[in-house]
Amino acid sequence: MMDEKLKTFLAVVRCGSLTRAAKELFISQPAITMQIHKLEKDYKETLLYRRERGIELTPAGKVLLDYARRIIRLYDEASEEIGALSGDIRGTIRIGATFTIGEYFLPSVLGHFKDEHPATDIILEIENTRRVVDEVAAGNLDCGLVEGPFENGLIYAEKLIDDELIFICSSKHKLANAPEIDLETLFTENFILRESGSGTRKVFEDALKKAGLDSTKLKDLIQLNTTQAIKSLVAENIGVTVISERTVRNEIQQGILKSIPVPSLDLRRTFQFIFKKDIQLSLITRRFVSQCRQNSVFR
Repeated sequence: MMDEKLKTFLAVVRCGSLTRAAKELFISQPAITMQIHKLEKDYKETLLYRRERGIELTPAGKVLLDYARRIIRLYDEASEEIGALSGDIRGTIRIGATFTIGEYFLPSVLGHFKDEHPATDIILEIENTRRVVDEVAAGNLDCGLVEGPFENGLIYAEKLIDDELIFICSSKHKLANAPEIDLETLFTENFILRESGSGTRKVFEDALKKAGLDSTKLKDLIQLNTTQAIKSLVAENIGVTVISERTVRNEIQQGILKSIPVPSLDLRRTFQFIFKKDIQLSLITRRFVSQCRQNSVFR
């Protein structure tokens, strides 16, 4: 039987407070507090400092955190491997994905995956590239799917597919039918972009820098953290944006949005799986990766 006190401890660390952990686990805060007190009694050490804005791990808590993650992972792996003997894959997979991938690609994949493995539990966290990388590196996620460049020595990556960003505007925009535009014209337009830390934003800024341009000079910048919201504002002719071509194919076919050719910028990128280097991938994670590679949405 899995040690529920360790699960509670990990939830508190992940959520950053006892209150948020109680909501995540659907139990009362006094029950959370009792579990932590029992754990501290077991180890005869204080594990958490209670602060005004949440919790902070003590030195003993930091040591336990690494072991607790490994112990819970071993429980999950044992459950998966034993279930696999009878063809029943079960367990929990924690996936991180950027907004582009999480909103537009994974729903189909996860639907098929759940159909094939109904006994599995799926936890999907949709964040920007920076946040997904941090969570995978911390061991809070089994794997991640990102589309932007990153630097983290704790992570290794595997290519999934190539992708390309394009500029788009409303079909009502003055540039809607332009055969192509230059970068000087581009910089006169009002831009709607993803927030700092987004893979899409980073690819765009790197391309501008390579072309000798300063992204901070973009005009009337609006920043949003979801692709769908950006598409909606562009469709209302509030501004232009740079976005994954795969996410706007329907709107372009319907004539709602128009692609703006800017041939002088290289906006190619790669969708990647990311994993923590020192962790052996569980059976359920390997099955999920295989499902992604086979699904037509990623072709």
